Amino acid sequence: MLKYFYLILICTFTSFAAMAQHPKQAVDLYNKAVILKEKGMFLESLDFFRKAIAVDKKYDSAYLGLASLYATVSVPDSSILLLNTAVKIMPAFTSGYMALGNLYRDVKHEIDSAIINYQKVLSLDSTEKAALYGMAWCYNNKGNNREAITYAVKALDIDNNYRPAYSELGHAYNKLKAYEECVAQFKKNLAISVNDLPMLYMGYAYMEMNQNDNVLKMIDQLKTVNPRMAESLQKRLAAKQQQAATGPAQP
Repeated sequence: MLKYFYLILICTFTSFAAMAQHPKQAVDLYNKAVILKEKGMFLESLDFFRKAIAVDKKYDSAYLGLASLYATVSVPDSSILLLNTAVKIMPAFTSGYMALGNLYRDVKHEIDSAIINYQKVLSLDSTEKAALYGMAWCYNNKGNNREAITYAVKALDIDNNYRPAYSELGHAYNKLKAYEECVAQFKKNLAISVNDLPMLYMGYAYMEMNQNDNVLKMIDQLKTVNPRMAESLQKRLAAKQQQAATGPAQP
């Protein structure tokens, strides 16, 4: 999970570096920090990130870079402290709130704190699909699967090919045993674009409803887009059919 959080921070702070305008001295210090970090010289990199922030208190990329460095060396509390400082200085720092949400979710496992930060992201940008996915993940984790479905569907409304949202949507439907609803939703998604995950989850749903003919249709469709996933669904169907034929195991 820490690795996942770290990768998200990397993507975020590198994109910010390209967009923001900062004093040349701060930029030079920041660039030096990035180079040192890429070389694995973490202590030296940390010092240059701090110097960049000292020159420019609103250097968003430097905060994210330093937070990711703390995460790399397994000091999540320092990342949290730093990012909370950053969002106080820059209340519209969307990526800072996003990073906090991911950190609370994936590293600290403090789901309510993660939700607060994802909500802050969405208050600043309601189209941020990663925050919508984060909300869906958190509500599934809390057992509020209906709420998770709401956020996952919103994420897919923005990007119908956003795979993480499909995973949370499928998980929520499975927990609720809402198999017909699952099929109806994923049919809508497939009408927009071909995606293997809706086919897989529809196959699972059909299996739970004992509609094996429809499961076979999903397997055939999957063979054209993801043969491995088709094979997995085929094996799952075969195992269920074998269990039905032999009956429940004797105690």
